[in-house]
Amino acid sequence: MAKRDYYEVLGVSRDSTLEEIKKAYRSLARKYHPDVNNGDPEAEEKFKEISEAYAVLSDPQKRREYDQHGFSTSLFDDFDFESVFSEFGFGDIFDMFFGDGYRRTYTTHRRRTRGSDASVEIDVSFKEAALGVEKEVEYFVNGICEACNGTGSATEGGIVICKTCGGTGQVRTSRSTFLGSIITTSTCRNCEGTGEVIKDPCKKCEGKGYYRKKKIIKLTIPAGIRDRDTLRISGEGNSLGRDSVPGDLLVTINVEPHPVFKREGDNVISSVDISIAQAALGCRLRVETLDGKEDIIIKPGTQPGTKIVLRSKGIPRLDGYGRGDHVVNVNVKVPTDLTPEEIALLKKFAEGREEVVGNGTSSFFNNVKNAFRK
Repeated sequence: MAKRDYYEVLGVSRDSTLEEIKKAYRSLARKYHPDVNNGDPEAEEKFKEISEAYAVLSDPQKRREYDQHGFSTSLFDDFDFESVFSEFGFGDIFDMFFGDGYRRTYTTHRRRTRGSDASVEIDVSFKEAALGVEKEVEYFVNGICEACNGTGSATEGGIVICKTCGGTGQVRTSRSTFLGSIITTSTCRNCEGTGEVIKDPCKKCEGKGYYRKKKIIKLTIPAGIRDRDTLRISGEGNSLGRDSVPGDLLVTINVEPHPVFKREGDNVISSVDISIAQAALGCRLRVETLDGKEDIIIKPGTQPGTKIVLRSKGIPRLDGYGRGDHVVNVNVKVPTDLTPEEIALLKKFAEGREEVVGNGTSSFFNNVKNAFRK
């Protein structure tokens, strides 16, 4: 495959000055460097391409050959990515890719690493989840060692510069390619990227700077939280010792079932049983809600399956705007154990409405079944 025009690769014109070429390369190198792109193969290939273009166009002799012939005969003899970077200076390279802030952090020989997240589950009642509650959460976490203040060293002079990487935390290796030598960096295995080695480890944490401990925190559970929702508490997770950033604590909420209430969205659902007489004549009943007892009116002629809605008596919405409703399902219960007096009254009621009824006993219906069988 034919190579792209080097001027096009860097996005500059053929009459660009060396400073313009350098500026274009800096911008592209910062964008496509593999370290910035987590080792993305496409970014790596792009980085090689712009580095190759810069190696040619930044060298007066190679640029002349390229302008005359479309390629540089000397490019493949001595092409070296390290030499491309050397003219910028060590500090410039880190500024190029990461900015001044990274260089300041890097030169301390320790990178601020982040600990892992911790997780725990807690149980709350239906009402606690609906209205919100403050709970104490007890869990185990990797916490900073008090004996060594997180350094991992039993003594102040127990931490020394890593000899393998010279305190940089990075190891540079060179490999040969058809283009020449390519310099890559990797985390130093001897010090795990810290740039330091502990020669006198703390006995309590065994040199890690942290150890497993029990922790108790107070947690505010917001009103309206749902079953199996997870709260993230920043900075309450596992630590990796000195100069590390603790992970987060993930708290999963288990909402216990309620004997009366059920949840549908932000609405609370409950049921109430009434008699035939209460349904027909109407009545006033007291029902339980999240906010306590509430009176409801059963209108005369209420039918089975009627729903009574108590506006804004449901679950507060997590966004803080309003509440759901409380919906009361009305069940009309038909008695199954009538007394003779009650049967007589109901029969008289049915006769007045010219309704055909039985005598209120199971034997009546058995006799009817037998009559149809004859």
